Amino acid sequence: MDTDLSPPDLANTITGFATLLSGLTAWIFSHWVGPQPGRWRFVYACIVVTGVFTVGWHGWATESLRILDVGTNLLVVWAIQLAILGDYDAPATRNRVAAASGALNLLGIAWMAREAATGVRHYVIDLGAFGGFYAGEALLIFDAFLATALFYRQRARIPRAAKPLLWSVTGIFLVGLGLATAAGTTVHHRILSYHALWHLVGAFGFLFLWAFNHVRFAKEPLPSRG
Repeated sequence: MDTDLSPPDLANTITGFATLLSGLTAWIFSHWVGPQPGRWRFVYACIVVTGVFTVGWHGWATESLRILDVGTNLLVVWAIQLAILGDYDAPATRNRVAAASGALNLLGIAWMAREAATGVRHYVIDLGAFGGFYAGEALLIFDAFLATALFYRQRARIPRAAKPLLWSVTGIFLVGLGLATAAGTTVHHRILSYHALWHLVGAFGFLFLWAFNHVRFAKEPLPSRG
């Protein structure tokens, strides 16, 4: 068998396929089970793309793949922000937030490119031997909290039937955040590979996100703005 990956790296690589497949499943469901606006189909397509680079980064671990992995994760959350704003806000508001968030994320990607060029990278949130977050990962957390806030500011307009799924998506996000604090190689009790579990939890979170949107649009279709 041709493999030189450590057990944690192999677990991270294989579970990366769950991210890819969850995006593909959500994209298919958004066409076949209940049509969703193009802005949400774009989100699901972005999940597929980041899944490809998640597998690539953990499988081959080059600096370019690391930037593509984190960078496409930033793309996913940026696309989610745009989709939420497209559901509820005027185009002018959507464009302002999209521009500000997009510029910040581009700066984050440029920062990661600088880290790759210099070979110097430090945790901006350091949790010691357990792990922590580098700059791009910390920015991803900020983006995710912003997306969550954008949903909750519109909670009065979300149909009652969809709200349990919104709470579920939020809970899954928080569990994933806890798992993501660990380094990719941190494993406890032989089978508790934190980063690999984060991939799995995130994949189910994306499917819950699709289900939330499915119920939301079925109960109260929103005008499509693209």
